[in-house]
Amino acid sequence: MIRKPLCLFALVWLSLSGCSHIDPKIYSQDGPVADGDMLVEGSQGEPKHLMPPLAVTVTDFGLDYLVFDGLARYDENFNPIPDLAERWTISKDGKVITYYLRKGVRFHDGVEFTAADVLFTYQVNADPKVNSTKATYYEEIKNVEALDPYTVRVNFKKPYPPALGETFDMILPKHLLEGQDINKSDFDRHLVGTGPYKFKEWKTGQQIVLEANPDYWAGKPHVQEIVMKIIPDQTTEFLELLNGGIDALGPWFNGGSMTTEQYVKDTENPKIKDFYNLYKTNSFGFSYIGWNLKNPLFQDKKVRQALTMAIDRQTIVQNVLFGQGEVSAGPFHTWAVNPDVKPWPYDPAKAKEYLKEAGWLPGPDGILHKTIAGKDRPFKFTLLIDQEWIENERTATIVQQQLKQVGIQVDLQSYEWAILYSQFLEPRKFDAFFWGWIEDPDPSDNYILFHSSQTGENQSNTCSYSNPQANRLLEEGRETLDLAKRKKIYRKLHSILQEDQPFTFLYTWDRLIAIHKRFKGYRVNPNGVFIHPEQWYVPAAQQKYSVKP
Repeated sequence: MIRKPLCLFALVWLSLSGCSHIDPKIYSQDGPVADGDMLVEGSQGEPKHLMPPLAVTVTDFGLDYLVFDGLARYDENFNPIPDLAERWTISKDGKVITYYLRKGVRFHDGVEFTAADVLFTYQVNADPKVNSTKATYYEEIKNVEALDPYTVRVNFKKPYPPALGETFDMILPKHLLEGQDINKSDFDRHLVGTGPYKFKEWKTGQQIVLEANPDYWAGKPHVQEIVMKIIPDQTTEFLELLNGGIDALGPWFNGGSMTTEQYVKDTENPKIKDFYNLYKTNSFGFSYIGWNLKNPLFQDKKVRQALTMAIDRQTIVQNVLFGQGEVSAGPFHTWAVNPDVKPWPYDPAKAKEYLKEAGWLPGPDGILHKTIAGKDRPFKFTLLIDQEWIENERTATIVQQQLKQVGIQVDLQSYEWAILYSQFLEPRKFDAFFWGWIEDPDPSDNYILFHSSQTGENQSNTCSYSNPQANRLLEEGRETLDLAKRKKIYRKLHSILQEDQPFTFLYTWDRLIAIHKRFKGYRVNPNGVFIHPEQWYVPAAQQKYSVKP
């Protein structure tokens, strides 16, 4: 891909354009709050869908949360706080939430936001004809009533503890989308929300530009534009950071981040240390190998346990992540973690025993074989990889080598994320895949990963995992209000998932973020997500770009 110069942003590059001749001490001054400038953030991935119900990647969601508001949002401690709703009440039985909406809030086209838009958002996400990735979150809703233009009552079939955080997080404009085919609407590339930033343009393969919403209900953002600059290669992306071509990696669009090697080896470079603030936080994410449980190779959990024990995950953490992560014991990161659940040990000898017990025996070709459905079957499969992250291919190569040592042949195939997802994962045309998941603050999010009702083409149980006991616990976890009871439920679920190994849980990773020191006023969640973009600013004397509204 040809990299085009930043002058194509149609901006005037001021005297601060380079780093080499600027005294970094200038950035130690917070200075008075000022309007202007632009944040250019790198992203390895291009969004798949920006229509909120269709959003699927962290890149999609990261951009959407700048354009759209919800009724509530999370604060720095993951507690729901008011957003488009000024307040709410919850019935004693937990089955009714009444929202009281802010008055005078307008969409980016000037039309007022009302209860009708909340009702419409529910109808879209609950419509089985819409390929909504959020449909599961709305399943527990019995109905939604617009009591008046500024009051909404949501009636649930059962108590739903994560409701405030997982439903109505991005409100859609009824006046623009009513009657449209949501799955095909060009709104996907022409967004209109109520959020702090307005959609300006999307140049495929190059950039997406957002501009400050001057009428934002919480106050006009100070930074005039935010640009997602699409740079598929992580090495090129880091060079852009070094040379001032981008201002940040990772604070908003989680599709961009420093590699662990860059963080460990290159951040003492004066071009980084003097000009960027660095953050290392828990990503609340984990990387894993997903097994296609409809494939006879992987249907025996003893085989899946053997596959996990054959992989030295600690070596991967040390040699691929340079110690910036931990071996994973499952999908949980918060209060749901079962402290008694430990990662499976690295034990290739025991892995061979398990495989032998499962009927896999060495063949003359050095590969394990087994008779399945009357036919001799060698144990070989293809592992699919997202090529956008350097760590992915390095990890997959180690997995390939170590599984070979126990008699399993692994072929590696890497693809761009969009192709991997649309051509292989969505239609379930794979043997195994290397992937990552970022957990929501509430562990009920695991319902979409592991409940057997979520195995459809547009759903997230990609591996087709099914366990009746896990199903029951996933359901109870979404319906129980008492936190102590919920802890017991999810800790039991944690034990079951560790035993079943629908995934080989590889490692958790640290989120490695860089943002130019001229940016002030931001706050960071424990998982590294930057919040309140309307409060970010650059002092006038430190501004790099001249950007006019």
